[in-house]
Amino acid sequence: MNCRGLIIAACAGCFCFLAPTLIVTTAQNPENPEPVEVNGLGPTYTSCELVRFAIKNISQKELYVEVYAEQFESGSWNYADHPYDIRDPRSLYIMKRVNTNPKMLKPGAFESLTWDRCLRPKWATSEGDSSFKRSIIEKDSKSDSPILQRLRVDTYVGPELAEKSLRRTYSEPFKRITNKSTR
Repeated sequence: MNCRGLIIAACAGCFCFLAPTLIVTTAQNPENPEPVEVNGLGPTYTSCELVRFAIKNISQKELYVEVYAEQFESGSWNYADHPYDIRDPRSLYIMKRVNTNPKMLKPGAFESLTWDRCLRPKWATSEGDSSFKRSIIEKDSKSDSPILQRLRVDTYVGPELAEKSLRRTYSEPFKRITNKSTR
């Protein structure tokens, strides 16, 4: 009886020891892989440099995607200043969009996009584009470390696109550094 109890205790100990490994392994290989990929990003960009990248639909369904820039501040990821759907830059200028005929991304297809961090919203300042860009560069130059940013892709599926977001995919983070000539 004593020997049997030791065997049970040893088996329970092994299970407790190996269980975290099993959980981590399952979390790294989700059953539902990401529906899209973000490709072509560089590791660093200057303050107002255009970010060129591509979104590829790697799922088996037609998807509607929205792409937003995020910035790491105070220990969490938030929208970058003056957020807009990078796939639809007019979203920076209008409050509410109605997608009557949304541009779907077919399975296997990709779309090349460009994010202009210094695209000035009409309401941001009346002084013009160059003043708006200077204010961003000046804010960056006052930062003690490079600004960490990433892209977030919200994917939707369904004929009415009223369904909840299918998935959120995030790009690898990249850094914003100040232009040496602007200091």
